[in-house]
Amino acid sequence: MELIYDLNLLSNIYLIAISIIVQFVVYPSFKNFEKESFTTFHNNYTKKMLFLVGPIMLLELVASLILALKFNQTTLALIPLFLVWLLTFLLIVPVHNKLSVGFNKIEHKKLISLNFFRTIAWIVKFVFTLI
Repeated sequence: MELIYDLNLLSNIYLIAISIIVQFVVYPSFKNFEKESFTTFHNNYTKKMLFLVGPIMLLELVASLILALKFNQTTLALIPLFLVWLLTFLLIVPVHNKLSVGFNKIEHKKLISLNFFRTIAWIVKFVFTLI
């Protein structure tokens, strides 16, 4: 159980760190690209982030579910975790899909706002996991 708990906690910390960097560095920089170079940059960025974040998100989800279902721990932490998944796949991915064809100020602002809530959800999940 300790290994699963550690994997859960470390994956959560990793995802919080990535999300904070994305929130304050990466996403704000999107507006600084020329129109022609933004699409290329954005498409490369999303492909690379999938490999950096996707496996760790899956690891976090599996570890959280094992802790909740098998060891009856951190059940409360599943709520913000599911919120993260909903925000990511129902809202943030579609915004990235729109931005993949070109920069749009409205979608850009939406992306920053949605990622802010996702970051907060990951932080809340971390706190619930520690409790």
